[in-house]
Amino acid sequence: MKLNQNNEIGKRLKLLREALDLNQEDFGKGIGKSLNTVLSWESGRTRPPDPFLKVIEKIYNVSPRWLRRGLGDMFMPDLGSVFGGDQLVEVKIWELAGAGNPLASPEADPIEKITLPSRIVRKFTNGFRVEGDSMYPTIVNGAYVGFDPDDKKVVSNGIYCLHLPYEGYVEKRLEIKPNEVIVKSDNKMVGDYSVSVGDMDPNLIVGRVRWVFQNV
Repeated sequence: MKLNQNNEIGKRLKLLREALDLNQEDFGKGIGKSLNTVLSWESGRTRPPDPFLKVIEKIYNVSPRWLRRGLGDMFMPDLGSVFGGDQLVEVKIWELAGAGNPLASPEADPIEKITLPSRIVRKFTNGFRVEGDSMYPTIVNGAYVGFDPDDKKVVSNGIYCLHLPYEGYVEKRLEIKPNEVIVKSDNKMVGDYSVSVGDMDPNLIVGRVRWVFQNV
């Protein structure tokens, strides 16, 4: 890991510590690390190991996207109060880019874990975070979508998570036509295209979208 990349995480750790109104020694005690270790992290000399990034995220309710990549808000929302005390369920968020189904390997790790109310998630605890506006206004950029990896049967007008060559994972609406499937975007600025039924990759459909969580 390059020093400047360490510096960026170190700067965010310092911002987090200051937001929590903690000195470096107390911040270290909270996660089981020494003052010298915290100093080394904040200065960018060393990078916190992934297990300790996870500890920091869990103990202080920090967004992994913010801590690791500087994206979004610093803290995760307190969804328990937002949704009136509903039971919360942990959802695994998988990387959008890459080859193959992320659920196929038992060794694969999600890039992020979030908690959402059970009445939204139900039993569908795998998801992606949408990047882009191809499904706007139905699904906005930054939304979380949960999918059912066991439901790959194409139903006209259904929304599915697809794995497309050179694009990775995307959400699209599918429409059945004689001998072909139309891959559609709800954003009218993005063109549709067709896939011959005979030429469909068996790994094209990752699963049907079962819920969307987004700010509108």
